[in-house]
Amino acid sequence: MMHILILIIMLLPCSLGMYASAIDSLLSVLDKTIVMRRQYEEEKERYISLIKDELKQGRLTDMERYLIQNRLFAEYNSYISDSALHYINENILIATRLNNRQWINSSILNKVHILNTSGLFVEAMELLKSLPRNTLEGENIVDYYVCFENLYLYQAEYATDRNYVNNYLRIANLYRDSIISLVPEDTYRYVVVHAPQLIDQGKSQEAICLLKNFLPRLKSNTREYAVATSILAFAYHVVGNKQKEMEARISSAIADIRAVVKENYSLCALAELLYGMGDLERANHYIKISMEDANYYTTRLRSSQNSKMLPLIDRAYQQEKEIQQQRQRMFITGICILSVFLLLTVLCVLWQMKKLSYARKKVVAANSQLSILNSELKKLNKSQHEANERLLHTNQTLTEANHIKEEYLGRFLSLSSSYISKMEEYRRILNKQAAAGKLEELYRTLKSDRFINQELKEFYHNFDVSFLKIFPNFVEEFNRLLPVEEQLHPKNEELLVTELRIFALIRLGITDSARIAEFLRYSITTIYTYRSKLKNKSLCKEDFEERVMKITSF
Repeated sequence: MMHILILIIMLLPCSLGMYASAIDSLLSVLDKTIVMRRQYEEEKERYISLIKDELKQGRLTDMERYLIQNRLFAEYNSYISDSALHYINENILIATRLNNRQWINSSILNKVHILNTSGLFVEAMELLKSLPRNTLEGENIVDYYVCFENLYLYQAEYATDRNYVNNYLRIANLYRDSIISLVPEDTYRYVVVHAPQLIDQGKSQEAICLLKNFLPRLKSNTREYAVATSILAFAYHVVGNKQKEMEARISSAIADIRAVVKENYSLCALAELLYGMGDLERANHYIKISMEDANYYTTRLRSSQNSKMLPLIDRAYQQEKEIQQQRQRMFITGICILSVFLLLTVLCVLWQMKKLSYARKKVVAANSQLSILNSELKKLNKSQHEANERLLHTNQTLTEANHIKEEYLGRFLSLSSSYISKMEEYRRILNKQAAAGKLEELYRTLKSDRFINQELKEFYHNFDVSFLKIFPNFVEEFNRLLPVEEQLHPKNEELLVTELRIFALIRLGITDSARIAEFLRYSITTIYTYRSKLKNKSLCKEDFEERVMKITSF
């Protein structure tokens, strides 16, 4: 239950928003339709003029004139009662002259309808009583009962005494029963008669279903649609559905205006609903239009209904306007007071801004001096930093050079001593061979390069050991400058391969290819080829050897 309650609370604002949106949308359509009502009237007048032009043709028979005037009556029926009455009286004369009982009855029933809507109930009753019941047949019988039903319904609307109202409604319902028994169920007349009867019987939901199912068969710009939606609005009023009542009432009013129905009730009823909702401006506007239509049609019933509401709505509207004017006056007074305070505030702000401007100038001057000092300080710091970097680099270079000298000096002394001992040993061997007269053996010894190769191998080994002591990460750092597939890795007991020795010498500062060739006992071309080949394969062709030189010894 808690979840359901929370859901209802969450959906309630959405439902209210949708309700307001639907009503506002329909009211907007109604307002636009009201603006265009003169155009609808002009179109109707043009159509009526075309029919009247047919009457002006010479040598019309009574039958032709009767039929044309019947069309004019149909157009004026809910538009101008006096004109409708004029043409129906003319038709009564023609029908009497032709002694056509059906036409006489039909014309009298049409006249009764006009008298009913005009509020001339006594005259309408006299005419109905004058009709011989036994002469009625076909549609005239249904029209006869409809005229009686409308007569008592309009009297019920007009009456103020509740006893009279109930009596009129009771009699009207009796005639409704007669009408329903005569007309097919799927007809307009059946629906608009049976639906009010269902509402009176407390079956409003059935009436709503009946009307909603039949409405799609009607055009939305016709009097029939306006009547059906007006009854639907009353049914929703009875069941207490305010939103649907409002929607149906607005739809009915729109249909009345588009069909140029001056004998209407929906706009007056809508004004009453809006009055209850507090929309006094629209209510006042609509009730005045409804009153204008009633006067145009000359109907006492609608004028009476409007005259009851107009003073109430107009008084409330005027009161609201007075309240709004009072609020405007208070608002203007408040604005004047606020304007004075605002003016004083502006003056204070201007004075403060002047002080701030003076202070800002001083701050700007001080900032300018600080900026100059900061600039100079930055230059000094930069110079100091550069000097520190140079000193650090120099110290590092000196330390590295000292390390190299110490290492290679120790190696040099050790190798020199070793070479002296080896030369002394080599001399004894040669001397022994010479003293023994082994010239052949002496010659072979002198001619063999085994001794030299052995010494070179030992020399390179000593060089490699000494270099890797100084630059222990040289091979790893050097390979980082090459793609993986081109990296150099010494095999077996080797410490450095020939390419690594070339760049080891370059790292030690021996960059001349001739000196490197002499040291490694290769041709200059070979050394150059090695250098170019590795440079082209490297990941940094532009500064390969410079990066080699930056490999540190620590």
